[in-house]
Amino acid sequence: MRVKIITKTTCKSIRVKLPAGATKVDIYLPETAVPAPLVIIAHGFMRHRHSMSGWGQHLAQEGFTAAVPDLPTRSDHVRNGRYISDLKAYLCQGEARLKHADPLRVGLMGFSAGGLASLLAAAANPDLAIWVGLDPVDWKGIGMKAASQVRCRAVVLTAEPSACNSQGNCRSIITALPRCEHYGIPGAVHVDAEWPTDWMAEVVCGRSMEERRREFRRRATAALLETLVRQPDTIDNNHKTHNNS
Repeated sequence: MRVKIITKTTCKSIRVKLPAGATKVDIYLPETAVPAPLVIIAHGFMRHRHSMSGWGQHLAQEGFTAAVPDLPTRSDHVRNGRYISDLKAYLCQGEARLKHADPLRVGLMGFSAGGLASLLAAAANPDLAIWVGLDPVDWKGIGMKAASQVRCRAVVLTAEPSACNSQGNCRSIITALPRCEHYGIPGAVHVDAEWPTDWMAEVVCGRSMEERRREFRRRATAALLETLVRQPDTIDNNHKTHNNS
């Protein structure tokens, strides 16, 4: 299915006070006349919403409403997961509902520790359509435990094992997910999945290359379009685990 790309987008920043914390959220909006699928995007450890602004802009151009928050804590992954759940409810329900978002078509996506936080939120939201993990990491096995409770489609894109992704410790998450598609990006470094990354992150994790960034972008976008844009009766509900690494 070919989907027309929307070139005109807008971004607005809001401050949201939720039970799990109060932070700023950038909302990237496609110029459409009808509510668009919503994707909430979580940044990595010691990073911020600007580190995922490329993803927000890109997904808005693809026709999604993208919400990119600052997570409330550096390393309390459980609290960050609750914040993402709170934000989903805030944007989809009640008086604060975001009119540009379709509450019936919602996905979560996260990079590194944000992948873990968004996974915890996915486990707590059985109505979610899809979770995309961008080289996620686990911490003390909490991701593996939560993964078995995830009921939505799960797509995990990984870089090569390194210190920056805890030597690829999301393998346990991949194994525990009931419905998972896993794609390893050959030769990729951890920060190939961050958009935009910066030179300081590259000093620690290795140089990011456009070819590998493009592959993360292509696979994540395809999965979101497949799940959130196609009509429900065209979606394959029997996704199997794949691994091209």
